[in-house]
Amino acid sequence: MKKVFIWGTGYVADRVFHECRTLDQYDFIGAIDSDKKKWGQAFHGLPIMPPDILLDQYADAVIVLTDCFDEIRRQIVNDYPGIKITVENKNFFYKESVIQRYRNSKEPEIREVLDYIEKTGLDVFNYPFVEKYNDPKNKVWKDEGCGLYFVMHNGKRLYFSRKYKSEKEAGDYYNALLKEQDERSPHRYLSEECNVNEGDIVLDIGAAEGNFSLDVIDRCSHLYIFEAENDWIEALQYTFKDYADKVTFIKGFVGAYHEGTIITIDSVVNVPVNFIKMDIEGNEWDALRGAERLINNSANLKMVICSYHSDFDQELIESFMDKHHITHTCSKGYMWFPETIRQTYVSTSLNRGIVRGIKYGRQEEVSTL
Repeated sequence: MKKVFIWGTGYVADRVFHECRTLDQYDFIGAIDSDKKKWGQAFHGLPIMPPDILLDQYADAVIVLTDCFDEIRRQIVNDYPGIKITVENKNFFYKESVIQRYRNSKEPEIREVLDYIEKTGLDVFNYPFVEKYNDPKNKVWKDEGCGLYFVMHNGKRLYFSRKYKSEKEAGDYYNALLKEQDERSPHRYLSEECNVNEGDIVLDIGAAEGNFSLDVIDRCSHLYIFEAENDWIEALQYTFKDYADKVTFIKGFVGAYHEGTIITIDSVVNVPVNFIKMDIEGNEWDALRGAERLINNSANLKMVICSYHSDFDQELIESFMDKHHITHTCSKGYMWFPETIRQTYVSTSLNRGIVRGIKYGRQEEVSTL
């Protein structure tokens, strides 16, 4: 049984100890914390110790159960250079569970993920392309007129919500966007076959900062931007201020029924569309059910629907597309996504990031809604 220390006794560590199902496979020596006030206390039955315990007691690994992994790993390397010990991030126990779950899989894409996480640890994206983004150097500016930070995204200003209060915060967020939309990413929305064409009418459902919309704005004839958060709507209005003639902003949570703050796509869009992008934290299937009339009355329709937020999302989305005679494929590769809304547990499943659908037909066959 592997002997391990955990480092950190806060929220992240507490959540792991409440939710992870494989902790009985390890011999926990104790919990390490830099806060002197905690030394001598207990965390889930483990004695809380100072970092110098690493000099006195052998362990196979230190599992950093905080959001400061890189900083703590550097501290261990610098302060205890003679210690031969593995330092793992907060996803270590989930990594072991994923490996166990898929250990007999023969699927090449699964084996590729397992080989990578064995060497580097588990994260949302488990492919070598992520290493390109380990040292971000994104230039961030502040618009003194409105007080919002922005970057130049493919030659256009992309503004960020007011919750990003420094250049670093905005830059880190933008770096994460670039990573998820990398050509090799399972989360990449667009593909060669499923792309926005000149003159398309486009729905961006769950726009957030609007990077997808900004990428396609010059090609589409009209763009409907759906977003529920006021801060993001403010930022979006600055990003698209030069496109007022071809952008419609729609505020609300998108679902299957129109009630209160929840809207349906059918209730707010009354013309056939050509492209739907949907990324709404696990509510994609509900939103599709609230768009059946629009989908039935739209020809030459392409869709990119996020399917990684819950373990069952892909099956639901594909079943919906089958029902509506929409040809579909998935993005290549797999994601691991621990933050779910519909599930009360941290998943150990590897899921496809995007279901892409194409509905063929001639526009003249479709009447206006």
